Amino acid sequence: MSENYSINLKPVYSQTVITPDGVKLPKGWSLYWHQAETYQALQDPNIDIVFNRAMTGDGKSLAAYLSAMTNRTYTLAMYPTNELARDQEKQVQGYKDIFQPKYEPQIKRLTAAILEKSIATSQMSSKRDGIEDFSTNYEILLTNPDIFHYIHNFYYLRGKIDNPDRLFRRIDENYKLFIYDEFHIFSSPQIASVINTILLMKHTGNANKKFLFLSATPNELLKNFLEKAQLRYQEIDPVDVGAYKFYSDNSNDGWRQINQPINLCFPQDIEPNFSSSYKWIEENAETVILKFFQDNPNSKGAIILNSIAAVKKLLPKLRAIFEPRWKVRENTGLTGETEKSQSVAEADLLLGTSTIDVGVDFRINFLIFEAADAGNFIQRFGRLGRHEGFETYQAYALIPNFIVARLFKDETHPLHPLQDGENYNRIEFNNAIRSSWIFKNDFECYPRRWGGIQSYYIYKILSSNNHMKDKYPDIDKKFGTSIQRALGIKLEHMKAQYYRCKGEKKDKIIDEARSFRGSSQLDCAIYDLTNPDEPEAERFKMYNLPGILNNFIFELWDKNSFIEKAEKAGVITTRFDKALCYLKFKGYRDVREDWHFYYPGNLRELAKSGKVQVIPDKQHELQGLEIYQRHGYGINQISDAVSRRKLVCFISDRDRNFLRATLGLPMHFQAYPLTNEPEDRSPRYTITFGQDALLLETLTWHWKPKDDEGWIC
Repeated sequence: MSENYSINLKPVYSQTVITPDGVKLPKGWSLYWHQAETYQALQDPNIDIVFNRAMTGDGKSLAAYLSAMTNRTYTLAMYPTNELARDQEKQVQGYKDIFQPKYEPQIKRLTAAILEKSIATSQMSSKRDGIEDFSTNYEILLTNPDIFHYIHNFYYLRGKIDNPDRLFRRIDENYKLFIYDEFHIFSSPQIASVINTILLMKHTGNANKKFLFLSATPNELLKNFLEKAQLRYQEIDPVDVGAYKFYSDNSNDGWRQINQPINLCFPQDIEPNFSSSYKWIEENAETVILKFFQDNPNSKGAIILNSIAAVKKLLPKLRAIFEPRWKVRENTGLTGETEKSQSVAEADLLLGTSTIDVGVDFRINFLIFEAADAGNFIQRFGRLGRHEGFETYQAYALIPNFIVARLFKDETHPLHPLQDGENYNRIEFNNAIRSSWIFKNDFECYPRRWGGIQSYYIYKILSSNNHMKDKYPDIDKKFGTSIQRALGIKLEHMKAQYYRCKGEKKDKIIDEARSFRGSSQLDCAIYDLTNPDEPEAERFKMYNLPGILNNFIFELWDKNSFIEKAEKAGVITTRFDKALCYLKFKGYRDVREDWHFYYPGNLRELAKSGKVQVIPDKQHELQGLEIYQRHGYGINQISDAVSRRKLVCFISDRDRNFLRATLGLPMHFQAYPLTNEPEDRSPRYTITFGQDALLLETLTWHWKPKDDEGWIC
């Protein structure tokens, strides 16, 4: 067992208050300070947007839905993951059962998969009709911000047959409150989208709508743009008014415990690589994890990792140790819907990835987790200690050793924020995590550089469509003035950029800039054979090619056979139409495979241009990408598929380790090694794809090329 630093986190108590006027609570209930303040802010006609910054586990969901339960406030809520939306659907139904509102609100969850199923089963004729039906028949609709974005960017319509406002107008008129949950996980492209959407709604007669952002760590960039847009917002933060305390005494009236005391350990030997956390869990499975469950037999635990492959490889090893006494379950992006829906409730030990680290409420007293940045650390750690009923609450943070060294002071580093064996409250601790973590880029320039393309497209529709001009007088001028002020852009410049891409037949770049989270250019269709208990219909999935090459043993399959087998299993196959290739997953690699992208052209010139590219591009004689891997069945066919696909990309003449360290790129940023020499073991170039290509370009367009041949302008 490795050496650990260990600290104790104090319990957290949240202040309760007198019930606001107009709110009727169930017998024996009282509201926390932040819940009452959020309710009152949402009733204030002088406030457009509310930020609730309450701690994880402090009841932000009730703050969001209190108006719906007491005042017949039709609510549309957006969640960044389907798993969180599923979890919140149960939560909201629970509120309805408890509050029993007289108007009996109908509650529904809406995802792309649900829409596709409605169309395939002939319940709806199109996604447009499905969205219209859901928004008409359900007073509380839980969806994702992607769908909401595309509705307000004129997707789902029948070209010139439908008026541009046919869909978004109905949505905006039906609902009064729009909730963005856990929005801090998003970056500047999504912030630009939200600003565009809110301003479009404001200037099409929906200025009285309310927006609620729920996040313990709201994005400062978002607030900056809201101020420039002259949108009125209010922050509700219990920390600012002393609405938290971290001790129990004889005067607990008016305070309720929301977090239990926790012991948190930091192993000191976690190297900054992909396998170190996996090895630590493997080595400590019996001496740490199993021993905790043996010493505390009624425990529930979770392990949250960054890598799906790590979860998949650990699963059978932990099951062999724990079962049949304790149930070990998984919840990842490759887990079938049946197991996902049951895993949180069934598991004694749950293994998962980002599907469960955002907002999902599970009753556990044991947690092991990795973290990609400070916000991610606080988010994942926040899964623990939310429920009473256990004697002990234990966590292990598997973060790189150099960050652990920054956190803990010793004789040589007396100024470091934490000390082994000491007690801390959550505010002190969260501040220590934020101050010691490595820099993470917020891509501040993206909204001005590429987010403005989205703005211009909306403006173009508003200014050129007769219906929009007649129904909303001066809508183009109003929206144009607001969005230019908010994002600091000039629509004339965005217009020139838009038509330059059009003229060069680079529509894919425009599509990428108009998207919410970016397109999935390298996603493959897979038939997963790794879980023998999985229902046949749930074996058909989509997954990103680089992740497949890194971690999976696979076999190439032809499209027709894949689709035929999927249809026989009753699977809706439309989502597989644009897959890069079709594969059978057979297992997981013990060691990550070494591979890189290969470009049979002049990389030096491409990198020197400093521009986002679309390759292959016959017009400019840009050849296609290929993949080079020493071993692997079917790699040539996959490489051929990659070389034929038009890909939005950006090429840098710096290697990716340098870019990550210098620019603070997020962990899952799509940056990969690239060379024009197939046998090159240390590629000096880096290639990024899709929305990440646009993001990287905003950081490096002014860089001097490595070969010192002049500045890129």
